[in-house]
Amino acid sequence: MYTSLQLAYKYISYYLTAANAKGHGVHSPFVFDFITKVLNDKAGYDDYNKVESLRKNSLMDKAILTIEDHGAGSSTSASKERSVSSIAKNAVKSKKYAQLLYRIAKYYQPDSIIELGTSLGITTSYLSLARPA
Repeated sequence: MYTSLQLAYKYISYYLTAANAKGHGVHSPFVFDFITKVLNDKAGYDDYNKVESLRKNSLMDKAILTIEDHGAGSSTSASKERSVSSIAKNAVKSKKYAQLLYRIAKYYQPDSIIELGTSLGITTSYLSLARPA
């Protein structure tokens, strides 16, 4: 059995030397391209700031909305009335995944995108900004 210090050393050593996260060892050209040009794209796009300012404003918005939910409903509230800030906190796609969707749409430039179950439009904003004007 390893001690906590040995486990920490093994983890750090693996993390620093592992090459799979960079796409090495992947045989599919499509997957390699996806890993290297989409997943590992660390560019700070200006569009991120535009959408995140919308998210920030939504998180501070205390306006109450009456929700008519035709889907599965909310897992956090059974009430038909919710604040914009509550929806932004609980129902909106996280920054990490919304920005990943942005990079996917920006890289592959699909002719059309269908988004089902939009909430406040944060993810929709990311997807719309990924398309050329």
